[in-house]
Amino acid sequence: MHTTLLDYIRDRERRNQLIEALGTSYDYLWQIATGWRGRRASPDMAIRINRHTGGIVTKESLRPDIWPPASASEAA
Repeated sequence: MHTTLLDYIRDRERRNQLIEALGTSYDYLWQIATGWRGRRASPDMAIRINRHTGGIVTKESLRPDIWPPASASEAA
């Protein structure tokens, strides 16, 4: 099951664990989750978020400009 970063960080415990693991802040995660002022995760941060969420938040969802989502025919 995949989810957005915004949905993922709504859970306080998961959010705090992610902040600790990434060495970042809630404000930064919120900014990249919402695209505030065009803010996006760096490729490295997208990979780290993907890894630390166990794949629940995918790098493709964070940076589809770099990693396009798999097409329906590829997923089948």
